[in-house]
Amino acid sequence: MKLSMKLFMVIAVAAISISVYSQKPEPVLSITRQVHDFDWYEQQAKAWKSEIDKGTTNSMAWVYWFYANRNAERFVDQKKWESKIGDYFLPSAKLIEMAEKSIPNTFEYYFLKTYDKDFPGTNSSTESLLKAQEIRPFDNLLLPGLLNHYIFINDKAGIETTCKKWFESNEIPQELLITAYNNLISLDSNAVLIVNGDNDTYPTWVMQYSQKVRPDILVLNLGLAVYKPEYRESVFKENGFAPITLINDSTGNTKKLLKHLVTTVKNRPIYVSIFTGDKEYKEFENKMYFVGLSLKYSEKPFNNIAVLKNNIENKFLTDFLKRSFYNSPTGSVSKMINGGYVASFLKLAEYYKQSGEPEKARRMKDFARTVALNSGYTQWLKEIDK
Repeated sequence: MKLSMKLFMVIAVAAISISVYSQKPEPVLSITRQVHDFDWYEQQAKAWKSEIDKGTTNSMAWVYWFYANRNAERFVDQKKWESKIGDYFLPSAKLIEMAEKSIPNTFEYYFLKTYDKDFPGTNSSTESLLKAQEIRPFDNLLLPGLLNHYIFINDKAGIETTCKKWFESNEIPQELLITAYNNLISLDSNAVLIVNGDNDTYPTWVMQYSQKVRPDILVLNLGLAVYKPEYRESVFKENGFAPITLINDSTGNTKKLLKHLVTTVKNRPIYVSIFTGDKEYKEFENKMYFVGLSLKYSEKPFNNIAVLKNNIENKFLTDFLKRSFYNSPTGSVSKMINGGYVASFLKLAEYYKQSGEPEKARRMKDFARTVALNSGYTQWLKEIDK
């Protein structure tokens, strides 16, 4: 378990891509499609602010400037971003206020307005989301917010339509979709899967509602459940879970909610995605059993290695991890997700070694090494080569 925990701590942190820095403006994508380091986002914030100052007529300049700000702040280094607030790094509310004066009543402005609060599609900015939807229905930029909106109001038809549109758009990297598929098919019947980040939430919902993969599983987003009581209460009521009241802005709400679920939900197995991070279930980690891409909560010990072995040998699709034959701007996100398999392969290699199957152990270690190298997680090589 110690090996797995060390790797999970790395997995849960957003991957950083190696970039050549310049002030040439380049498209800045959402975190669901691309991850860069702080310096790259800073350069792009400067570049797109400069284009706007020059009077560009490209309204997308505002979207790219916004993403450079948001991604640097929310997903890379908030303190560093805060220390540089001024000309090109600005709070979202200020940037959106400026956009309203420069590009009012445009699709891009209404899209930015959806981020006026957290969780687009679940707050007062929903009106702006629907205005943008009227201008460019199911535009790729709107898909996360639209899915949030329909999940939030429990509109099954809207959820299914949005997921189908998102799947058909090819906006989600195949690695994320395959990993969502692998995770879903590896779980027990009627399970609850707790996820947290964008990249293990949206692909999982898309696979469920567009491809009908394991619709019996409840995929519960931890952030929404903690910060949006309407979502939590609706999901809990629909599934017969005991209600819980959380105090706004309490730092312990996430742990409190998880503990509530594992102690009160007795008729459904509960899993936590490995991409959630182990600090959220630290209090009861001795009851969390690693089965591949998730950990299963169980009051009683069980042979989780047998489950892991079956998942890897008979259920998971893994050929995509060996080599990629296409270039994509989403490579940094794909690498982050692919790295999540290393712990599984190492655990199985250890089992093979202890079971007197050295050749299988060697092949599985080689696979883990290949994935670690391809994913850029060279810090894992010492663990692999022990």
